[in-house]
Amino acid sequence: MQNENEILRAVSNSPLSVQTLVLFQISIDKITIVGDLKSETEKSLADELSINPLVTLHSLGSSRFNADIENICHVEYDKLKNQSISRRNMRVEFNPNNLNDEHKQMIFDLFVSKMKNVGFSRIDIAFDVKKDLSDFYVMFDTPTKSTNFYGVDGKVETKYFGSRRSDRYIRIYNKKQERKDNADAEVMSEHLWRVEIELKRDMVDYWNDCFSDLHILQPDWKTIQRTADRAIVFMLLSDEEEWGKLHRNSRTKYKNLIKEISPVDLTDLMKSTLKANEKQLQKQIDFWQHEFKFWK
Repeated sequence: MQNENEILRAVSNSPLSVQTLVLFQISIDKITIVGDLKSETEKSLADELSINPLVTLHSLGSSRFNADIENICHVEYDKLKNQSISRRNMRVEFNPNNLNDEHKQMIFDLFVSKMKNVGFSRIDIAFDVKKDLSDFYVMFDTPTKSTNFYGVDGKVETKYFGSRRSDRYIRIYNKKQERKDNADAEVMSEHLWRVEIELKRDMVDYWNDCFSDLHILQPDWKTIQRTADRAIVFMLLSDEEEWGKLHRNSRTKYKNLIKEISPVDLTDLMKSTLKANEKQLQKQIDFWQHEFKFWK
């Protein structure tokens, strides 16, 4: 999406050297739209979904349905269940990278035009990079849960930061391996990793400022001279829960130390990439928001 020369200019003041400079490709990887299905359209929509040859209908019942349009969108509607938990009763999710104008029109005609109280409930921002990120670490201003999953070779393939229930959830994973596992198109480059930031609820409105309290670092704990500090940093990098056992002043000390021993911090580079693409990404979001206003 971005112009490579533009990104290079944008990161010209980055601490990364020419040898370590990496370039990200950024996109909105997933959008979820929620709303309330207008009661007068419920039956006609259910009838249409049941006969539309493009629709795979997983379930259809009284005031509920679950369906997919392959490679376009997934939709769920459950009036009674969502009413009981005070949520909007219809959800449509899709990857905007897979949609052409005809696909967008299909989503509007079938679903958005039949909803009220429409808005975003989730936006995923994806940063793809041809670099091995298996030894990178995400550090937040406040203690945050992290989980690692390993491949058959013992190397990290996926890292999760935060809680699935929180407004922001971060995944760093081996995109090349994922494509291989899914029998997708082969990635020709040596590495392809993705940093994916899942934003929900109130955080959706701050998609262009989602880095303010985190650093994505490559710490080299072996460079620490003092044995006790080296052991503590290794422990903190290995088990996120150990941060909570430290006194506040100690947490500040070791966060600063981890920054000092990290020759690469991808955060500024990702911010620059986001800034360089902000207008194009905002244009995508504005397109959908225009439809929300139109169909209110």
